Amino acid sequence: MKRNQIIFLIILSLLVAYSSLIAGGKWYNYYEDGLKEMQTGNWAKAIENFKEAVKIQYQDTKKIKTYGMHFIEYFPHREIGICFYHLGKNDVAERELRLSLQHEYSARAQEYLAKVSGQPFVQMPIQTPVKPVEEKKITPPPPPVVTPPEVIHRVGERMGLAVLPFQTKGLGTEMGEINVVEQMMTTFFNLNRFKLFERTQLEKILEEQKLGMAGVLDASTAAEIGKGIGVDAIVLGTVTRAGANIAIDARLIDTETAEIITAQDEISARTSIQDLKDMINKLALKISQDLPLVEGYVISVGGDRLTLDIGGNNGLKKGMKCIVYHEGKEIIHPITKKVLGKETEELGEIKLNQVFPEYSVGQVIKTKSGVFEVGNKIITK
Repeated sequence: MKRNQIIFLIILSLLVAYSSLIAGGKWYNYYEDGLKEMQTGNWAKAIENFKEAVKIQYQDTKKIKTYGMHFIEYFPHREIGICFYHLGKNDVAERELRLSLQHEYSARAQEYLAKVSGQPFVQMPIQTPVKPVEEKKITPPPPPVVTPPEVIHRVGERMGLAVLPFQTKGLGTEMGEINVVEQMMTTFFNLNRFKLFERTQLEKILEEQKLGMAGVLDASTAAEIGKGIGVDAIVLGTVTRAGANIAIDARLIDTETAEIITAQDEISARTSIQDLKDMINKLALKISQDLPLVEGYVISVGGDRLTLDIGGNNGLKKGMKCIVYHEGKEIIHPITKKVLGKETEELGEIKLNQVFPEYSVGQVIKTKSGVFEVGNKIITK
């Protein structure tokens, strides 16, 4: 009897350990553990858990299914940003909070972004659903789609971008009337991240050069077109039918070097109009997220070579361009005495040719006014 009890306890212990191991590997378990660590103020441990969750389930969202019919709010990037804020690492906190807002707007992320950037917090309006009347069933209207306000202070021009027609391989009529270029440009426009080259003008240029609308084949040709119209980068790619799936691949090409700055893809077995539009939107979002708006400082100047205090850990990569500027005196409202911002003087533009985790090095490619000095501010273009 005693021996049987021992065997039973061993088996029970193994089952419990196995169950814990399986449960621990679920993204929502990591997320819930992170929230618990935040409640006790264990910010570093919370970040570890949230990062594990992000490895499996990347995007912040208001509603996501965990198991069965159980749904939760899932905002790992927002919570990571809040944790870094409490640890005093505002630069990392700001990047994570902005990423969360790009995925899904939330007042909590906007509130903490205001804290780390020193801007006033403005609660975005939320529409109250209509209550159903007893005599008639009334479906509440969906909440409005709200784009969060731009908090980061822009200096100079945004990154100039043109989207070329995508090649198609093995497609029939799956795409219907969906125009990949038009849909992608709409998403880019709503993100307010790039300065877009008008599609109809680009079509005229392609027709004049007898390239047609079937898609530009190689990066060097794409770069040549982009350089000719004065943009920083060109997006080109392919839409492919592979069995039951449709895959869309996109590359962002530097117009000066023809090098790939970023490459992203999306694949789906669903081919409804909405599913295909969602694929294109996600692809555009991935490209935008891979080119974040980041601010930093010049920490070393050697001729036309500038060293910055931000690098790969901040989302920077080789080939990205940055605006260098001098920040002057505060602009104060004469009546309310409220500080509205600071005067800025754009000094020039650099292109990153070396990117390390904690810092990066760039070459001056444009000069406007003044002299580059240690302490100048920079912002990604």
